[in-house]
This record gives sequence, structure tokens and C-alpha cells, in this order.
Amino acid sequence: MKKWGISSLAVLFYLLFSTENPSVVKADSSVNFSIEAIPNEFQVDSGVTYFDLRMGANQKTNVRVRIYNHGSDDQTFLTSVRNATTNGNGLIVYEQKKPLALAPVSLTEMIRPATKSIFIKGGESKVISLPLQIPNELIGTVLAGIRVEKKSKASEAKQNTIGIQNRHAYIIGLKVRSEIKDLSPELTYEGVQTKSYLTRPNVLVKLANQTPTITHPMKFEAVVTKNKKVVVRKTMEVRFAPSTYMTVPIETIGILKAGTYQMAVRVEGKERTWKWNDEFKVTEKQVKQMEEKIPKIEKNPNSFIGEWSKELMIASTLIIFLLLGYIYRLKKQQHSA
Repeated sequence: MKKWGISSLAVLFYLLFSTENPSVVKADSSVNFSIEAIPNEFQVDSGVTYFDLRMGANQKTNVRVRIYNHGSDDQTFLTSVRNATTNGNGLIVYEQKKPLALAPVSLTEMIRPATKSIFIKGGESKVISLPLQIPNELIGTVLAGIRVEKKSKASEAKQNTIGIQNRHAYIIGLKVRSEIKDLSPELTYEGVQTKSYLTRPNVLVKLANQTPTITHPMKFEAVVTKNKKVVVRKTMEVRFAPSTYMTVPIETIGILKAGTYQMAVRVEGKERTWKWNDEFKVTEKQVKQMEEKIPKIEKNPNSFIGEWSKELMIASTLIIFLLLGYIYRLKKQQHSA
């Protein structure tokens, strides 16, 4: 009886508090390769594991990376240069192959070819060299990542045409600057719009770092109001890559009704704070368009979970108290015995 009670307790707590998504696929941990940045003559800080180069106009160098194939099978590895951008979560990521719209020149244009492949036998290593040439003028900082991944074999690619493909990759940061001292950032407000994002209703706020500099972490806050009442608020920490846009999705509880809304954005940096106030309208046409794209459960924020949230909370609380009472009773019986 006691054993059954403890087992039931564990199952109930799992059902109540387990938040793991069953659709998540865990990737294989056996990567079987690694990479290493080879020191460069223009390196500024020798204590970091990424490339931090100070270079002037028309200077050239070879950025070299050693790739280790730790497996027993022969492999072909692909290297590519990806420009740094800032994603909607305020994080610097290395994903963009195209040149940056705000930058006079991007690292993907300074390294040619930007993509290479190299064959390495099992248990061996090789060095891949990427020729970097600075243009006539370089102001501030440019940032990118050197991405290295295994090339999928033809048989593996055929098997994975449908479903999730697990592709392991390593990225080494490549920072090239003209001066030791960083430039001060200049942020601008680029606008706001309502749109469905990942099948959910969102207000999208777009900002830009107009300066070729990497910012320090900043505090971001955006507040949407209507008739002086807060509709939704979002706060987070952000860091801008040089010369990039950042579009922040702010998820709303259900689709916004047609009307006029106010947007207040605040970004607080170490030396300066930026503030913008704007007004935007949601039309009946936009509401209908989002209703077509968003699932029914998202259209009505009070449906299902929202409607029964209080009842579910009360039921969960009662179950917890019953479980605690059961544990207390078991301990009392053991003490009496």
C-alpha cells in the first residue's frame, strides 16, 4: 500500500508539473569533430578563442582554422562565412550569408570565396585558409562567424528528405576592426506593425544600430497601450551587432481589435538611453487576415485553458493538499508503528 501510494504520488507530480514538449527531438551527442582558431598576425587579444583582428585599408591576411576529424570515417567538411545580425530575442547570431543592408561592406564580401569544402581522413586534421582582404576604407567594426559542418553523405541526405535533420556545426567568431576604441552606438526607430508571427498574433517593433560597433548589453522595454490602458509589455536584454536591424516580436493575448494603439519603446544603454513614442492603427482588414492565418484557439484568448484556468488552479491546489495530507498520514502511521 505504501509503495503504491509513493508511486502514485510521483506520477501525479509528473503529470502536474512536467513541461517537457513531447515533439522535441534530442540530437545525437556524438559530433566526432572539432575546430580550432590558428593565431593570426593581426590578433589584438591573444586571450580569446575567436579572431579579433585590427587591420587597416587594403591589408591582407589568411584566416586559418584547423579542423579535427575524431571519427574513424573519412569526412568532407563545409566552411562558410555568415554575417552577424541581432535576432528577435536580442541575441547576436551568425546566420546571414547576404551582405548587410546598413553596412558599407560586410565580411562575406571581404572573404572570397565565402564557402569552401575540405576532405579529411578519419583520425586526422587539416587547416583551411580563408583569404581576407580589407577594402580601401574600413571604419569601426565588422563581425561574422566562420561556420564549420560535416557535409551530408548522399545516402543520409536521401533518408532525411522528410523529417528533422540533425546537422552539427561549430562557429568561430571573426571580428575585424579599424581602431582599438569602439565607436558609440546610434540606435534608430524603424517602425511598428501588427502581424502573425509563428502562428500567433504579434506586434513587431523594428530598431536599427546605424553604427559599425558591437553594443554592450542594453535594457529593452516596449509597451503597447490603448486609451491609456496597457495592452501588452515586453522587457528583455538586447545586444546589437554592428550595422544591423532588430525586429522584436511582442506576442499579444489574442488578436488585437481594430482601433488606434500607442507604442512606447525604451532602450537603456551604459552611456545613453533612447526613447520613442509612436501610434499605429489596426484595421478590420488586418483583423480578418490574421484570423485566417491564426488557429482558432489563438483567436480567442479565453478559450479552453483561459476559460478554465481558475478551475484548473483550484483543482491542482486541492490535489497538492490531498497529497501532502497523505504523506503526513503515512509518516504518522510509521511513527506509531
